[in-house]
Amino acid sequence: MYRCEKAFNKSILASAVAALLLTACGGGGGGGGSSATSSMLTGTVAGGAAVVGNVIVTDSKGATKTAVIGTNGQYSMDVSGMTGPFVLKASGTIGNTTVTYYSAATSADVGGTVNVTPFTDLIVSNIAAQLAVNYFSNPSNIANIGTLITPTSLATAETAMQAKLQPVLSAMGLGTSVDLLHQAFNADHSGLDAVLDLVKVTTNTSTNVATLTNALTQVVIGNDNTTAATPDATPVDNTKITGINTGTATVLQTVVSKLTAFAALFATGLPSVTTMQNSGLFDTSANFMMGGENFAQFATEMSTQQKAIGMKFSNVDIALNASGTSGTLTALISSNQPGFGQQIQLNMVKDPTLGWLVEGDGRIANFSIAARAQFDQWSMLASANQQATSGSSMSNGIWLNIDPFSYNANHSSAMAVSALVTGPGLPAGGINMVQDTQNTWFDVAAYSNDNLIPECGTPVNTATGTVTASTQCVTVAQVTDNSVYTVVLKDSNGNSLNGTGYQLTLAKQPYTYATLTQSMFPAFSSITIGGQSVTPSMFVANASVAVAWTMPSGLVPTDLNIWANTANGQTYFNVQQSLLSTATQTLVALGTPSLSSGTVTNAGVWIEGADIYGRRFSNSKSVQSQ
Repeated sequence: MYRCEKAFNKSILASAVAALLLTACGGGGGGGGSSATSSMLTGTVAGGAAVVGNVIVTDSKGATKTAVIGTNGQYSMDVSGMTGPFVLKASGTIGNTTVTYYSAATSADVGGTVNVTPFTDLIVSNIAAQLAVNYFSNPSNIANIGTLITPTSLATAETAMQAKLQPVLSAMGLGTSVDLLHQAFNADHSGLDAVLDLVKVTTNTSTNVATLTNALTQVVIGNDNTTAATPDATPVDNTKITGINTGTATVLQTVVSKLTAFAALFATGLPSVTTMQNSGLFDTSANFMMGGENFAQFATEMSTQQKAIGMKFSNVDIALNASGTSGTLTALISSNQPGFGQQIQLNMVKDPTLGWLVEGDGRIANFSIAARAQFDQWSMLASANQQATSGSSMSNGIWLNIDPFSYNANHSSAMAVSALVTGPGLPAGGINMVQDTQNTWFDVAAYSNDNLIPECGTPVNTATGTVTASTQCVTVAQVTDNSVYTVVLKDSNGNSLNGTGYQLTLAKQPYTYATLTQSMFPAFSSITIGGQSVTPSMFVANASVAVAWTMPSGLVPTDLNIWANTANGQTYFNVQQSLLSTATQTLVALGTPSLSSGTVTNAGVWIEGADIYGRRFSNSKSVQSQ
């Protein structure tokens, strides 16, 4: 079986950073939303940055409708035929983090704005007298929507939440009449959205208490016990909101403006290395580091990446430090290249003369982490004395890409050769990963040619046969949404190359092996060459493979890979293609083989889809000669 990788490596990095999709989530602080009709609910779904995901509206009779959240955080939902009042649930991601926010609307709100934010989530929680996520996790409570959500209960809870936040709202220049539920705004780091940037809400599902924190200083500024008899209107501590002011809101927008200027360099073509060097947008000193590349290497690659043309950023999530001199942002990225999309992390630093500069991601390797499930199908062609056979298998766990290619190229005397991964669900001693023998990325040492950390107790396909995952595996039941894992890169002497390690956030808990079914994966409708079903011998120079597929509900196609190997495992063809989210078929030209000679004995097609949380579901179908 061939294992395809779509890593944010040195080549993708250039096209990915080059693709930084910077719509910056809309423009202007007071508008927001498309013009509503009498049957529409519209608004903004954000927690600072726009949420990437969906909004589900449930009415008082339990009927539901779903809408996709736009890149600017806007949603629009036609609720004609539904019976108010309504509960809205937004699910998806902000940066690397999974979020779920609730909101509510009465029949009188139809035709107007209804936002979905951490603040509206607390409004609904205070009405329900427990966290909304707890209350609505009980399906029987859906029947209570009609009596729970009333104009009076919504107004009372909104007024209390506004009073709790009033010190912050005043400091941000928003006055005393902000309607947290209904005031239209854009996810552009101004106005109400800047408040969402600077005040973070965390919840304890065991105690039903929410904590409000100053995002700059990480100091708690207030709490909300949702179980109280009446909504808590106690204002946050005015002495602990240091840095939360209009000046900081301006800084947030200045950071985004730098990204806008970054994208502008690639608006119609590719800038030269000199242009990037002199743009005043990058920290060109030795402090710059992007996946192991220094600025000169990064700029050289960027200046040659055609995928970079038309680069944009969207859903930009910004975190600043208390002094306002540095920060980190995550953003979704895209370009004019069809189907291209990635998420990127960038460090920003404030230079005394040049202002805010891009400093790379500060990491000596490229990293990706996601929940992943794989479905493999294979067939063995009949030979003169053997019958054709076929089979299939499934695997699941945490997919972890670690690729220190650029760093190793620059540090031949102290290369990164292994990594230790620790975190929820992993064994006490962590997971040991080592460099793949044929590639630059790292594999789980216990399982050759695989960087999937498998669920404990499940079958794993290895080069020497199928084994049961035992110690070097993950206990999925111990993994939660937004689990944080630490990766320490080591040299050949076992010395750490990145201090105490980098922290990676797994946005969503993997599905367990027991819950996986074939219907959850992409399905191939047909795979042909010249209109004929494929055999290994058909994978020749300049052949074209036609592939058609279907995606389960909730998945969009992301990547396709076609490979062909010789009997000794050497790669003969390896062609990857990014897919449009609406695509159902493609034609892939194989081009010229990687080897000057050899006979293909096994070949196949791999396709991957992803859900709104970034969980990956892939299907591999291969054919082998006897």
